[in-house]
Amino acid sequence: MNYRLAMLACTILAGAQPATAFAQTAGEEGASQGGIQDIVVTARRSEERLQDVPVAVTGYNQEQLAALDIQGFGDIGKTVPNLDVQRQFGSASAPQYYLRGVSTGTLKFEADAGIGLYIDGIYLGRPAGTAFDLADVERVEVLRGPQGTLFGRNSTGGAINFITAAPSGEFGVKAQGTVGNYDRYSGRITVNLPALGPFSARVSYLHDENRGYVDNLTPGRTFTFAEPFGTVTSAKTFGAENTDAFSAAVRFDGGAFTADYKFDYTDKVSTQLGQQLLGYDPSFTAGVGNPPFYTGAPGVFLPPSTTRRDALALDLTTASHLKIQGHSLTLAYDLSDDITIKSISGYRKLDEFVGGNDIDGGAYIVGGLPFTNISSIEDRHQKQFTQEVQLLGKMGNLDWVLGGFYFRETGRDNNPVFIGVLFPQGVTIVPRTTPTDGNTIDIFGVPSDYLAGADTSVRNKSIAGYAHLGYKTDAFEVAGGIRYTKDDRREVVRAAGLVPAFAPPGTYDVSFDHWDFDATATWIASSDIRAYARFATGYLSGGVLGGVEFRPETVKSYELGLKADLIDRTLRLNAAVFRSDRRNVQTLSFSASAGTFIISAPKARETGFELELTAQPSDNFSFNASYGYLDAKLADDPVAGPVASLAPKNTLSVGAQYDSPHFSNDSFLQFRVDGFLKDKRLSDPIVNAATASLTTLPSRFDINARLSLVDLPLGGTKAKISAWVQNLTNNKKLEFARNLSTNVIGNFQVPRTYGLDVGFEF
Repeated sequence: MNYRLAMLACTILAGAQPATAFAQTAGEEGASQGGIQDIVVTARRSEERLQDVPVAVTGYNQEQLAALDIQGFGDIGKTVPNLDVQRQFGSASAPQYYLRGVSTGTLKFEADAGIGLYIDGIYLGRPAGTAFDLADVERVEVLRGPQGTLFGRNSTGGAINFITAAPSGEFGVKAQGTVGNYDRYSGRITVNLPALGPFSARVSYLHDENRGYVDNLTPGRTFTFAEPFGTVTSAKTFGAENTDAFSAAVRFDGGAFTADYKFDYTDKVSTQLGQQLLGYDPSFTAGVGNPPFYTGAPGVFLPPSTTRRDALALDLTTASHLKIQGHSLTLAYDLSDDITIKSISGYRKLDEFVGGNDIDGGAYIVGGLPFTNISSIEDRHQKQFTQEVQLLGKMGNLDWVLGGFYFRETGRDNNPVFIGVLFPQGVTIVPRTTPTDGNTIDIFGVPSDYLAGADTSVRNKSIAGYAHLGYKTDAFEVAGGIRYTKDDRREVVRAAGLVPAFAPPGTYDVSFDHWDFDATATWIASSDIRAYARFATGYLSGGVLGGVEFRPETVKSYELGLKADLIDRTLRLNAAVFRSDRRNVQTLSFSASAGTFIISAPKARETGFELELTAQPSDNFSFNASYGYLDAKLADDPVAGPVASLAPKNTLSVGAQYDSPHFSNDSFLQFRVDGFLKDKRLSDPIVNAATASLTTLPSRFDINARLSLVDLPLGGTKAKISAWVQNLTNNKKLEFARNLSTNVIGNFQVPRTYGLDVGFEF
């Protein structure tokens, strides 16, 4: 409540100040001379118009981000073709991304993701910590298809880059407050400070909270575990969030030499959406002889249901506490008018106490003791350092980029998984690492609480060198690049699987290296129309998980694209067709008997089509649409059997915005509506006919709408007041499901939310 009052006070104070200077919006940067705005992107490591880049890329400026309510990585899947973002189980801070069929679904430090995620050009080693809000986002770029040359390993599906705002050097304040249903309270304030000689600075603060969407029938139950876990208390609701985020940017502009330092910090307390029991795996129930939680044992038991419940009984699901901080320093020196040397240094740190994760669908008491069919507790920490050096140059029709990259990461993840366990009361709960230590009481005959869990550390290193060369005339452009990458990975296993119950702890080291290439030919019909053909390779690092080595995943991609601004730049049409051939496809899965493990389909092929359309027939009306089609085929894993692609076959978004004529006070009404379609899709990578109906996600079409009064003179400044609604039709469909080889559990989407925004800018 103190945060809420502080933010509302900041908003009121901002509105009471006299108007001075208005900050430039991102949409003004690179604006065209009429018609549809140009978007600036850095898809080739230097700023260019999106329409000039021969890559399938979607870009958003600050105005578009606000209209779509995109504040972080978890929101980005709304309008990008062939991109799907889900909230999965296991962590409230672990969205799962699918881009052209490639996923970032792993929560394990031992395995990497196939989509490169970046903040201000700094690579994020752990996508499991990306469900956080950035306080001051200026623009977003989504590059589809392998980006193995310029963005490196682990971008077999593409790359997503968030760019935070730089200081303007002119005094300006922007503040916004939000109230909504489910006790939603949010506020943000950004202050641009006036330049002091060559120095300028910008600071932003964000607070966002809601009370959650599903009640817990068993709140306040307390369990005390041995360190590092401590005492945990079951949550009141599921889907709740309480976030504070801060960012700062400082720029030194010395003419030929510039230095940009950026800092972001997020402190987020949240709960998962709630693991609802959908059903049971019949092979498990037949083998364990009707365990107590099936027979109506004392406790709170809700029978399986595939319809979203407004209340669940999960007595071990607790709040998760995530802290993330990032530092970046970008130095650029112009050696001449055509040659620039650039250094990009980054340090990031992630600390997350996931807390208790109760996924058995009920709260049970057996013999007077709390019982869990399957649940876990987790404590995880990661830090990374990256250093990149680039030499960018131009000579006549030639331009080039030479670069070197270094990445080092360390992390520890302690995650026991309790299967068929009674928790002792009145004492500290000590997880069992062998059949005889610890004090949890086993019912199912599981030898330790780390059979399906793990206590491991990692140290990962990567070095790379790359070069990219382009030759451009008025009629055509050819470009190509090459990159060499070497990865060294180490896993230290203290407890996992049969370690240390029947096998000793161990340290495992593996190394891989790879060459990547890309080549593009572009035909420039005019300044507004161009077509391109692109070939690119990609590389997802191999590694070792539970002491078992797995091979790198590789991809070869073929793409044809068209980018066109038509009818006096009032119609923009971007299209691409593609085919990707992958080898040693890495997919992570989980079972109660094996824990997290790698499924390795020998090969996969994804073919598809993408279309993005923007129309602005008048100054008052605009329309946008995007469509993605994906046909994904994966070969069977030699051990696990059939492997399913979890990406939707069809994705569609449509949106329209109308700005009314201005009123006498120069304000105007703005109405926007957006619709988003996701096709029916699978949610479990291992094909299981007995539970497929439970783990198949239905198709859904969600509608968001916003009505705003813009540029309203108020208190010496101008205000924007918006009423908004998300999920207008109140869809309550299944968003994520998984067969855990015991229970089948799932998350349902967030119900209808609505609220009011009030913002000031001066």
